[in-house]
Amino acid sequence: MGLADAQSVEENLSSEHYLIVPVSCPVPTRAGEAPKLSGKCRIRLRPGTRIHAILGRDEIHEEHFCNYELNPAFQEQFVAAGLKITGEDDNGVARAVELPGHRFFLATLFQPQLSSEVGRPHPLVVAFLEAARAFADSHARGQSA
Repeated sequence: MGLADAQSVEENLSSEHYLIVPVSCPVPTRAGEAPKLSGKCRIRLRPGTRIHAILGRDEIHEEHFCNYELNPAFQEQFVAAGLKITGEDDNGVARAVELPGHRFFLATLFQPQLSSEVGRPHPLVVAFLEAARAFADSHARGQSA
């Protein structure tokens, strides 16, 4: 994005370009001292994206446990730089992003491991492991993925 001083407010307090900021809309029903974004939250998924294909739904409710998010003020710049916003909360804030053309760049603000169970991992965990296996197999054959 061409921002020499791009920072996370969590790590550095001396920048004009904070790309990672405190959660703008805390969950009011969170437990005591839990992070601002804790518990299940609704996320709308964009059709035609990897996350939509993996989960097979337009809307999901996923467990969050975090205090930071992508800075909504930079959302248009993220998109212009090639990052695709593929899941949003009810306020239009990014909750899932992908990098088109990459073999598997999918990031979420929610934590799929919180919804995983023994013998039934979250579909995003399975998809990541399948992509890693495919990469390892192609790399072992001397191909680039």
